[in-house]
Order: sequence, then C-alpha cells, then structure tokens
Amino acid sequence: MKNKILLIFILLLFPFKVFSLNKAPIDITKMDISSLNDALNEGLITSELLVNIYLDRIEEYKDYNAIITINENALKEAKELDQERKDGKVRSMLHGIPIIVKDNIDVYGMPTTAGAKALSDNYPKEDAEVIKKLKEAGAIILAKSNMSEFAFMAGSSRSSYGTVKNAYNKDYSSYGSSGGSAVSVALNLAVAALGTDTNSSIRVPASASNLVGYRPTNGLISKDGVLPYDPERDTIGILTKNTKDSIIINNIISSTKIETSLKTLNNITIGVSEDFLKGDNKNNLPENKETYEEIYSLMIKALKLMEDNGAKIVYLDSYYTYKENSLVSSSYSGFLFCDSFNKYLKNTTGKIKSFEELTKSNKKVTDLSGYLSECNTTRTLDEKNKKKLTYEMYITKIYEDNNLDVIVYPTTKNKLLKVGSSGLINTSAHASSTISFPSISMPLGFDQDNLPYGIEFMSLKNEDNKLYSIVSIYEELNPVNNIAEPSLYSVDDEVNLLLERYHSNKRIFLRKYWRKKFKKYLSNYNENNNVILDASNLNKNYVKRIIIYRLIKIGIIVSIYGYLRRKILY
Repeated sequence: MKNKILLIFILLLFPFKVFSLNKAPIDITKMDISSLNDALNEGLITSELLVNIYLDRIEEYKDYNAIITINENALKEAKELDQERKDGKVRSMLHGIPIIVKDNIDVYGMPTTAGAKALSDNYPKEDAEVIKKLKEAGAIILAKSNMSEFAFMAGSSRSSYGTVKNAYNKDYSSYGSSGGSAVSVALNLAVAALGTDTNSSIRVPASASNLVGYRPTNGLISKDGVLPYDPERDTIGILTKNTKDSIIINNIISSTKIETSLKTLNNITIGVSEDFLKGDNKNNLPENKETYEEIYSLMIKALKLMEDNGAKIVYLDSYYTYKENSLVSSSYSGFLFCDSFNKYLKNTTGKIKSFEELTKSNKKVTDLSGYLSECNTTRTLDEKNKKKLTYEMYITKIYEDNNLDVIVYPTTKNKLLKVGSSGLINTSAHASSTISFPSISMPLGFDQDNLPYGIEFMSLKNEDNKLYSIVSIYEELNPVNNIAEPSLYSVDDEVNLLLERYHSNKRIFLRKYWRKKFKKYLSNYNENNNVILDASNLNKNYVKRIIIYRLIKIGIIVSIYGYLRRKILY
C-alpha cells in the first residue's frame, strides 16, 4: 500500500505526457505535394491521418519554436475532405494536404499576431485572399508559424513567442522574418508554407533551411489580409521542398499561371556580379565584402554545372556601387507602417485598437515608438518612386546590354549566424524587393558543418515563368535532400515490398484480390501493432497466389496444346 501511495506521489510530482505516435505505410518526410496527393488518391493514407502525423511532428519538435498557433479545426476539416475524396470530388492537388502560414497572414478563426503577444487576441473578420484560394482548392491550414516580430529582422526570427532555431542545427539562426515558415517545411511539420517578403524575408530563411523560396513580381499574389510593414515592398511568397511544389501553390494563389517550358539551359545567359560572388574586404559595402569561402566554392561548382549544361555565364564588374546602394537605402517606406496598420485593424477584432496602443503594450519585444511620429503622415512616395525608377532602369540596362535571362548571386555571403549573433551579409535585398523583380532562392549545398546555403536567381519584372523554368533545370542538375529531422516511425522492408508489389501488380487475376486485401490492411494500419507481421503474411500469400496463377496458366497452355495436337492427328 505504501509503495502505491509513493508511486502516485511521484507521478503527481513528475507528470509526463504519453501519446501514441501516428504512423503510415509511407514516410511523409520523403514526400512532396505530388506524391502525397498520389498516396491520398490510392488510399494509402487519409488526410485525417496525415494531419495527425504532422501534429505529432509539431509536438516532437516544438523546441524549435517554429509554430505559434495550431488550427483546432484541422482534423474536422481533414475528415470532411476525406469524405469529399471518397465521393469522387478532388478539388486540386492540394486537396486534404496541410499547409502552414506565417502569422502575419489572416486565417479566419485564428489570431494574427505578427509574432507579438500583444496581438494574441487579434482575430480577422475573414480569410486573407490567398487563404480563401487555398481553402477553395482543398488545402488545410494546419498552423500559424513564428516569425521575427512585425517582420522586422532578416538576421533572425525573434518574437515574443521565442526565437526560431535552425532546422539543421538549433545553435544557429533560422534567419527571418519568415523563419518559422521555413523551419516548419524543413522539419516536415507540413509539406509547404506561405511567408511574406519585404526585403528578403522568404529567400534568406529558405537559404538557411535548404528550401526553395519564391518572391513573386509584386502584385501577382494578393496581399489583402496581410498585417503590413512596408506595404510598397511587402508580398506573400512560397516556401517548399522543390520547384514543382512551388509552382503548384503559385498556380492556385497567383494571378499568373506558371508552365515551365525549357528543356535545357542552351541559349540561357546568366549574369554574375563578381563582387557578390567573390568580394573583397577592402570594399566597405557589406554586399561586396569577401564571401565565406565555402559558399564561394559551392557557387563556383553551381555556375560550372550550369555552364557545362549549356548556359552562358557573363561576369559583371561594378554591379553594385555606392550610387545603387543609396538608391536602395532611400526607397524604404516604413513611414507607412502606422497608417497601414490602423487601416488593417478595421477588419479585425481584439483589445488593440490602434497603432499607438500597440506601441504602449509590453507584450512584445520590439520598440515601435520611433514609428509614432509617422501616424497620419502627409509624406508622399513621389521622390522614392523616382529613385526606384532610376534603379530599375539601371538594372534593366544591365540585362539588355548583356542579353541576360537571369542574374545569379549567393543568397547570403557569410557563414550562417548563431542564434543571438548579428552580421548577416544579405545580397537578397539589393534589387528584387526594391524594384519588384521576381527572385527564387534555391538550395546551393552544405558547408563542412552541415549548414545549408542558397543561390538566388532574379529575372526581369513579370518574367516569373522564365525564372521558374530556369531554376527547375538547375534543380535537376543539383538535387538536394530536404530532410532535417527523420521520420518519427520507420517503414519496414516488408511493408515497402508489399507496397511495391501492390503498385507493380498488373495481373487482373490478382488485382481484385490485392485491392481487397491491401485496403483491409491499410484500414487499420495506424492502430495495428502487427503491421510488419501482417505485411509478411500478405507477401507470402502473394507468392503463393503467383505460383497458383502460373500453374493455372501452364495448365491452360498444356490443355490447349493437347487439344490442338489431337485435332491435327485425328
């Protein structure tokens, strides 16, 4: 009796959570949107189970601080979408597939915090336009991701909800401001995520998470329902494991549909800034400082790879000087933050009713008082727009004079920063966000410490289709592994063999039998403690059936032969 009392006392003192991990006959960490869609169509998995598997991963990897809020209705939505699939209604390739959304994009029923606890009860009155389109396509908004508070920082994703840690090493930064979205995809908390990009907020975190990060031509993707920072530069963008997934999501949420047409890099000309590529510490501009030697080495390999496969490389001298830096520096429109925020609040409910109230709240880690003087601003954008136009004409002329299709540069130039440190050398922000040229950061490779880096491709305004076509070919030439953390369950060889036999089975005699047996096996896979043994038995049964099938086939052939022989002889 005393022992029982002691045990109860210990359990009360040291409570622990016990939960059963969900599992499937496939490893979702190795899958993209297309393969998940195929698995759902084949009945290998349900959306309900898929949501549960992702929720397991969110729980398991919560110490990365990637997630702020989970959609409480996600499982209910998954069940409804599963029923639609059973009824023969599949809305799109995203039907029943979970997506994670940066927490400055409105999702009805979930707060939009922009990473600030001061806005923890800030509920939108409706979905952002992109969320409406995703839901119409059958996507499930699984969770809202952490970010650098109010999308201010590129060097980290630090907010009053904690600092997002790098998916490949928790001692390092995720970069920002879309760090939570990037880390969520790298950790396979969902297959893809939306972020926002003001100066480099999608592309730099994509680089640090070994992902594809797309900033579109500004205006192609609606930013209606986005908590603003610099509304002249803000845009929603996409973070995915590969370009194919990025295109699938783009074609749902964007006004421009992408169809990649290039088969090779023949006749493609790539411009490369020598200062961005190599750099020199004698140059005082950060973008032109010496590049981290391992990034430089990876860049040289990538450029040679593209050149060996038909691309022409043109090296650009004096590409980014103090004159261009001055044009970029004077183009920011942060003075619009206060008025834009007050306008945004009209479509939300919560305790914070104005930008001034937000600045006074102690439930944030960012000091906003410097923006108060710009409330009810009478300043115009005229002078800034003139400088943007000057800079756009300068960059456009470089494209025209050198017959360029894209300009390529390392997304960042220095070794990945540790959490809490500063000094990011960011080439992403130099042009794309200033003059609205679309750009995509692609995985470049890893350094000796297994830290990832990115290579960025930028095309002319509204040439998003050409940009996707070029990076798709680059991706084929330089494929990468996106798995930062492994699956929480293993798929045994017996199960893999069973799946292989199921997919390769073309015999009508076995097809009906296998569909029935296999569907029954799948129906309780998640609750079955003997999935390996049952798979082994099904595999053995398969072999027996094949033998019987072949014996019957031989018997039929022998019978026909005997019948024909008798006919000929008699």
